[in-house]
Amino acid sequence: MSDMTGKADAAAERASTVPEPTQAEIDAWAAREKQRREAWLNGPTEEERARYARHLSQGRLASTFDEGEARITDTIRMGVRYGRETQLAAEGAMALLYRFSRRTFAEFVRAGREWEEETSLPTRRRRVSMDDEGS
Repeated sequence: MSDMTGKADAAAERASTVPEPTQAEIDAWAAREKQRREAWLNGPTEEERARYARHLSQGRLASTFDEGEARITDTIRMGVRYGRETQLAAEGAMALLYRFSRRTFAEFVRAGREWEEETSLPTRRRRVSMDDEGS
């Protein structure tokens, strides 16, 4: 209990040592506050509006630049990846062809010719005269 009383006494002593504002200080504060509130009600000045407009346009420009930069980065990354995958596919195809024997390659050629013969349209035959009747 005595500890609580000691704290209260210390707080009261500190409060009594802080000087109260004078009437002139209160009036000056009230005038400054009134002027600040009137300025707020009047809105921003032309200079403040121009500064804010510049701030907004620079922000938009920066965000647009960031979006464009991100888009370019993604496109480059995809191009590198697709290029690499194409290279791997071509190398893999060549490795498979190299591993096949000549006989297997010949079988592929034969199968291709058979498929062409089965699926192609018949050739149109033209009559050729055997003697020189027309000349």
